[in-house]
Amino acid sequence: MSSSVQSRAHRLRLMSGRDPDEQHRAATPLELLYDLTFVVAFGVAGEQFAHLMAEGHFAAGLIGFVTAVFAVCWCWMNYSWFASAYDTDDWAFRVATMVQMVGVIILALGFRRSSTPSTRTPSSTTPARLQVMW
Repeated sequence: MSSSVQSRAHRLRLMSGRDPDEQHRAATPLELLYDLTFVVAFGVAGEQFAHLMAEGHFAAGLIGFVTAVFAVCWCWMNYSWFASAYDTDDWAFRVATMVQMVGVIILALGFRRSSTPSTRTPSSTTPARLQVMW
């Protein structure tokens, strides 16, 4: 196998800590797509807040927005910490990243259907939390 083919092989790797002295690490296309899912989630939360404000429900909109942003930030923070500490870049890590992305999109889709934060957050963050337990 040539060295270029070996570098593209994403076999399972032992989960170990990342080298703290690693320099000049660029973001992968998957990481950039991952960040875009959070952009969508923040956009949907902001849209719902603006919609509720236009209807005169400022308090409900603010509570929902703060709850939604907290849930999205919590998912982002947990996975970003995990990814920066254990970046193995194998197929299992990529699948876990995609599960997290699906969980965030499900969470964002739940912002529109539910008017109370307590009914949307636990059910929609489950896929996002599954990847951390994996």
